[in-house]
Amino acid sequence: MQNIGGTIRSLREQQGLSQRALAEAAGISAAALSQLEAGQTSPSVATLEKLADGLGIAIAAFFLDSGNPADIEIFDLNERPSVPLGQGGRFVPLTAMHQPAGFEPMLVQLDPGGCFDENKYGIKSPHAFVWMRKGRAVLEYDERSYELCEMQSVYYDARKPHNWRNISDTRCEILMVRSR
Repeated sequence: MQNIGGTIRSLREQQGLSQRALAEAAGISAAALSQLEAGQTSPSVATLEKLADGLGIAIAAFFLDSGNPADIEIFDLNERPSVPLGQGGRFVPLTAMHQPAGFEPMLVQLDPGGCFDENKYGIKSPHAFVWMRKGRAVLEYDERSYELCEMQSVYYDARKPHNWRNISDTRCEILMVRSR
């Protein structure tokens, strides 16, 4: 992964926020943010989501260069940066950098037995839509579990504690779109 700590620091400083202010807005400890910015630890995708919420930006801003503005942006999935998930799989931000939108698309590929994060977590985005592109997974939501199979979709409130787990013996692919 690129120097994510330096990117987090730069984005925080661009907004004139102290570490303590961003940590509070993101719901993480100031010590954890300090370690991330110093490159001493790598963030989970859940932590990146919280930081993106705290900064009011798309997760893709941590990985993509802003480049030149364009009226249309076409992406090749194989050329997009991906973030390994500590619990098995990878996360691929699909957000356009120059198209203001109230939503953030991403592709999540979970290895067999893999999950999005170690624990359930909530973010500030109230709306999430997920389409199970390939395979099967369980949405652990609040205190319940819901199994989704290929070609099924679900809407849910992402502010409530949730997590995704691959329950099959093959990699699954989830298209996730959240409001911003």
